[in-house]
Amino acid sequence: MKKYIHLFILFVFAANISTAQNRSINFNQSSFKDLLATAKKENKMIFIDCFTTWCGPCKYMSKNIFTNDSVADFYNQNFINAKIDMEKGEGIDIAKKFKVQNYPTMLYLKSDGTELHRVCGSSEAKEFIQQGKIALDPDKRLAASTEKFNGGKVNADKASQYFSLLDEACLSKKDAVTDYFNTVDPKEFSNKENWAIIEKHVNDYYTETFQMFEAEKEKFSALYTPEAINAKLLKIYSAGLYTAVDIKDMSGYETMKGKLTATKSKEADKIILEADIYKAEKQNDWNAYAQTVIDYMSKYSPEEANELNNYAWTFYEKVDDVLMLNKAEGWAKTACELDNTYANNDTYAAVLYKLGKKKEATLAANKAIAIAKENQEDFEETEALLVKIAALQ
Repeated sequence: MKKYIHLFILFVFAANISTAQNRSINFNQSSFKDLLATAKKENKMIFIDCFTTWCGPCKYMSKNIFTNDSVADFYNQNFINAKIDMEKGEGIDIAKKFKVQNYPTMLYLKSDGTELHRVCGSSEAKEFIQQGKIALDPDKRLAASTEKFNGGKVNADKASQYFSLLDEACLSKKDAVTDYFNTVDPKEFSNKENWAIIEKHVNDYYTETFQMFEAEKEKFSALYTPEAINAKLLKIYSAGLYTAVDIKDMSGYETMKGKLTATKSKEADKIILEADIYKAEKQNDWNAYAQTVIDYMSKYSPEEANELNNYAWTFYEKVDDVLMLNKAEGWAKTACELDNTYANNDTYAAVLYKLGKKKEATLAANKAIAIAKENQEDFEETEALLVKIAALQ
């Protein structure tokens, strides 16, 4: 009898655990207008998961976080919840209205539709609940912080908190950072609190704040450490190279290359080569692109499959020189050895085809298709490639 009692207790305990793990956020399926009405009637805020069907982090949240018991209990108690595809139906207009550009974006609204708080990206359960608590707090949510910041001078600590909220929302902080430093007494610019803000939140070469920091870099180095200041300069110059290409500031691009070299960082040459590759690609200068990639590969021999695959694929699409394509063949082969995926084998087959290697290309294409079938991936493009390969003489 004792044995049966133990078994019964275990069964009940297991059943309780099972029951305790099956709660999830209740998402309201009604229209946006009805959401507002329901929220007003129940005197609650609205939470909207702004997602797309192709967004990996969105799927993670749906599968792992929205089904968490603690998350479900908190959000069901405090919010009218909605889950809206931003590329379908009403979601298209909602995305425009609230300027949703990153996925997932979590919107927290008043019952009249006014935005009070937002965050972007995936998170774990504890952090997601904490964001909900911040949204409910009239003093801490993004709308309140924005109002306080715009209302007048704030201290460094409050300003930094506000900039972090903007980061979490995937909203630009560049203007806010500039506005803050415009209120700072020049004598206080290099103090410890402001250096902390510069280190964390000043990231754009093309801003007045960075130019001020750069002009006083020797003073900052003396106050803190040359290594910390150099690391910050390296980070900004590196990002600035790409910005310069995007805005077609080639003079600024060359200036930043010189400044990067002047940091004497071991990383400078690699950073410059990677930026030169980006510049050649953006300018559709495929000869320069190919030669720069080859220089980069010979110097640094990267062993990251995705990087090797991307360069090999671009060579397949844009480069005709046989000697250069032979290099791409080696990269594509190595990518397959490092990560035997459909995409990598498809690229390998494509490069072999362009080199006229019919037998090897056929084998690689068939291998890619076999992997795709095993993983239930679409392989239509590889089938089309096989037809081209078969036509080779």
